[in-house]
Amino acid sequence: MGEDAPAWALGMQWESELSFEQLHGAVELARHGARLDPNTPGNWLVLSHALAKLGKFEEATGCLRDAVALLPRAFEVRIRLVEILFDQDSFDEALLHVEQALALAPDEARAKRFHLDLLALMGAHQNLDIAKLSAFLTDSAHLLNVAAKSLGSAGTLELCESILAERPGHTCATYLKALSLAQLGAAEEACRIISLTGRLIDIYELPAPPGYSDGASFRHALAEEIRQNPTLVGDHKGKAAHASLQTRSLRQPGAVAVEALLRQIRQAIDAYEQRLIEADEELILHRPRCARVEPWAMVCGGDGRQSSHVHPRGWVTGVYYVSAPRPDGANAYRGPLLIGAAGTKQTVKPPWGTREIEPVPGRLVLFPSYVPHSTLPSGVAGDRISIAFDVVATASGQA
Repeated sequence: MGEDAPAWALGMQWESELSFEQLHGAVELARHGARLDPNTPGNWLVLSHALAKLGKFEEATGCLRDAVALLPRAFEVRIRLVEILFDQDSFDEALLHVEQALALAPDEARAKRFHLDLLALMGAHQNLDIAKLSAFLTDSAHLLNVAAKSLGSAGTLELCESILAERPGHTCATYLKALSLAQLGAAEEACRIISLTGRLIDIYELPAPPGYSDGASFRHALAEEIRQNPTLVGDHKGKAAHASLQTRSLRQPGAVAVEALLRQIRQAIDAYEQRLIEADEELILHRPRCARVEPWAMVCGGDGRQSSHVHPRGWVTGVYYVSAPRPDGANAYRGPLLIGAAGTKQTVKPPWGTREIEPVPGRLVLFPSYVPHSTLPSGVAGDRISIAFDVVATASGQA
C-alpha cells in the first residue's frame, strides 16, 4: 500500500503480549511494593492485574480483599475487586462491594454500570428504570438487552440506529437492529446486515504447526493442556454455556501447543482481514486499529451445548475444534455449530436462516461477532473440545 492508502486499508496491528517471565517479575515487584508500602493503592492494583494475567484469579481476589480491608476508602482498589469478582461470576460478593464503591463515589460511572449490570444478571432487571440505563447502553450488552425487551421492536430499532450513529459497528446494536428489522417484517434489510454466505464466514482446515508430526498429535497435546488448565471450571453464570467446562485463562506457563495455535489463529485472522479488504466488505470499516485475541477453551460432554448468543466485545469471533465425538460407523462428528441461530424465544423466525457447521477436529471457523450462533449437544459419549476467541480492540485501538 502506498502512503495515500485509506486508513481502513492498512493492516490491523496486534498488541504485544508480556511473556510469562515478565508477568512473574511484575508480580514479585508488586508484592515487594505492597509489603514496603501497603498504603499505596497502585501496588495492589498492579499485583492484581499481573496475577489475573497469569490466571491466578483466587490469589488476585485474595490480595484485593486484603487491600480493601486495609484501605476501605480506596475507590480504585474497591472497583478493581468488583471487576475481578464480576469476571469470576461471584455476583453476590461483587454487589456488596459495588454498593460500597457507590457510597464512596456516588456519581462514578464505572460503579453505576457495574451495579446495574449485576442487578440485570442477578434477575432484578424487571425493577430497573430504563431511563437510568441510557448512559450505559453502548458499554453493556446486558443493559442493552434489558432495554430492548422493554422497548419492543420499533423502539429497539430506533435505539440501535442512534447507537450505531455514534458507534458504527457496535456489535450488540448491529445484531439487535437486524433482529428488530426481522420482527418488523423488513426481511431483506435484515438479511443485508446478517448474511451467512460470502466472505464473512470463513472455514479453514489448519495444518499441524512446526514441531508436530501431524494434526492428530498436535490436537492431542492441545487437549492435554486444556484438561490440565487450572482455570477450567463449570457453572459460569450469565454465560451461554450449559453442562460445559470453560477456562477463565487459556494461556498458561508451559502450554506450548496453545501458544502455537494462537499464532496460527492470528495468521488466519490476518488473511481473513485481507480478503475483507479485497472484497470491500463493510465489516472492515469497523475493525480495531490495534487488537488482541481473547481466547478460552470449552469442554462439552454429551449434553454440553451453548444457547444462542453474540459476542458483544468482539469484532470477529472464531472457534477451533480440538476434538469431537463421532460414533462408530457414523460419517459426521456430532455437536455442530449453528451460525445464524437466534434462539427459541424470538417472536419471528429470522429470515437469514441458519448454517450448520460440522465440528471437524482441526477446523477453524471465523465470522463477525454480531452474528448469532449456538451449538447443539452431541448426544453421545465423548468430549467436544474447542477453543473459542474474540478479536477485541485494545485500549489504544478502538475503532
